[in-house]
Formats: sequence, C-alpha cells, structure tokens
Amino acid sequence: MATEPAPAEEAPHQPERGSGGKEILLAALATAFLFASFLVLPLAGSLALPLVAVPSVRLTHRRGLPAGLAAACLAVAGLAALSLATAGGSEAAMLAFVGAAVTALPATAAAAVRRGLRPSLAYLGLCVAGSALLAGGLLARSESGGRPMQREIAAPFDQMTQAVQSDPRTGGDGEAAARLKATLSGARDFAEKFWAGLVSASWVIGAAIGFYAGARWARPAPSAEVTRFERLSVPAPVVALFVAAGAGLALAPHPAREAAGNLLLPLASLYFVAGLSIICHFARQWFRGRILRVGLYALAIYFPVSIGVGLLGLFDWYADFRRRGEGAIEKS
Repeated sequence: MATEPAPAEEAPHQPERGSGGKEILLAALATAFLFASFLVLPLAGSLALPLVAVPSVRLTHRRGLPAGLAAACLAVAGLAALSLATAGGSEAAMLAFVGAAVTALPATAAAAVRRGLRPSLAYLGLCVAGSALLAGGLLARSESGGRPMQREIAAPFDQMTQAVQSDPRTGGDGEAAARLKATLSGARDFAEKFWAGLVSASWVIGAAIGFYAGARWARPAPSAEVTRFERLSVPAPVVALFVAAGAGLALAPHPAREAAGNLLLPLASLYFVAGLSIICHFARQWFRGRILRVGLYALAIYFPVSIGVGLLGLFDWYADFRRRGEGAIEKS
C-alpha cells in the first residue's frame, strides 16, 4: 500500500506581513458568503457548501487553529444571529450546529496535521467525526421535535409524487407518470432506510474538498505542503470493515441490514475519493493542461465510471497503483 510522508511536528508558523485580524475577518466574510449562498439558493448553493471550510482550513495552516476557529466562529455567529432574528431559535440553533461542524472540524483536522499527524489519517478522522456528529445531530433534532427523521425524508418525495399526479401534461395515469412515480417511490424508500448513510457519504466527499482545497490554497505553509490530495491513502484495515458492511447489507436481518447499509455508503464514498486521488496523481504527471485534467475528473463522477474509480481506491491497499505506475514509467 502506498504510504505518504509523515509530516514532522511543525513549529509555529511565523505570521506573514499584515494584520492577522484582517486575514481572520476576510476568511470569516468568505465563509459567511459561501454558507449564505447555500441558505438562499439551496440547489445552486449546494455547489458552494463543500467550499465553506476552505477559508478556515487555509487560515489554520497559515496561522494556527485559533485563527481558523476565530474565522469560523465569526461567520457562523453572524449567520446564526441573522437567522434568529428572521426564522426563530430552533432554526438558528440548527444553523449554528451545522455551520460549526462544516467549518470547525476541517480546521481541527488541519491543526492535527500541523502537529505531525499524517494527512490521510487526519482526513479519515474528519470523516468519522463529521459523519457521527451530523447524523447524530439530525437524529436528536427529529426526536426532540416529535417528528421522525424518516417522515422528514419522505415529505419532499411525497410532494413530488403529488405534483406528478396533478400535472395536466401527464394526466396522472400515463405511462411516463407511472414510471416516474415508481422511481420516486423507490428513492423515497431507500432514503428512509439509509438517510444516515447518505448524510455521511455527502460529508465524506464534501470534507475532502474543504480539507484538501484549503491546504492547497495555504501553500507554502509546511503542513499545507504535505497535505496533497494525490497522496491520499486509506489504511488497509478499513477494507475489512467495508467487506463486513457489504456482507451485512446482503445477508443480515433487519435492523442490522439497515445499519450495515448506513455504514457501507460512506465507506464507498471514501474509496471513491481515494480512487480519485490516484487518478489525480497520474493526471498531474501525464496531462500538463488543466482543461484535460478537469475533463478527466468530471468523467470520473459519471456512472458507471464512478464504480471503477471506487474499485481503484478499494484495491490500492493491495496493488499500490502509484508505485506500480511509476515503476512502469521508469521501465518505459
């Protein structure tokens, strides 16, 4: 399995010229803008949500964890205060909880790299902590509000099904409407059973963007320099957990089957991210043009190519594709 260099314990990074307070304020404003774009336009703004952690991660690499947390807290506190004035206490509390998770956790992982932890292990810990915190927080919120999470998940699917039935263009009974209703029903059932896994899988992918993009924009800070996405590797023991989750999903009875599925989804996303890092490793060597690399990354997310990318990450513990590929290049 490929190993990445362990970063030496980093001495406190020397502040750069200029005011640290100004840099914290700018990072807080950027974080608030990215988060607000998601709150105002959920569909379009969802593209910006994975980038919310980038300013705080970048600042942590450059100036340390207190600076990164200060920027995150300023942004989240400002948005929560605005939400409190317009939407109420429960919405403001939920916004503060989610905002703190998506900004503070990646900054904390970046701080761990500054202290000498391997970036891949820091990212793995970030995936575990974020998945548990978000899924647990959503579950606690649904139970305290008296409405099960399954009903909240099913509500938008039921609304879309009703819209299809009342659409005059389909007449509610047409073949196309029937297929669409069947698809929505299947998606609703899947989301109700595995909502925690879907939340965790989304976090795994989004956290990779914030953690590694923030480090890239923080270079040449020493901890940021070693935090390169193309060096990401998943420890070999995680494979056993992936196999056990797959077997549980296929063979275990209820409710162990649902628990296995909720574990399998984020693990599959983790191996997809790992496979994408392998592709990134070779793309940087083989393709000098950024347009070609971006096109290759975009192709990797499409089904069924994405399955191959996930398998690439899954079997890297055994094949060590980076080392084999470099050896083949040297021989040629």
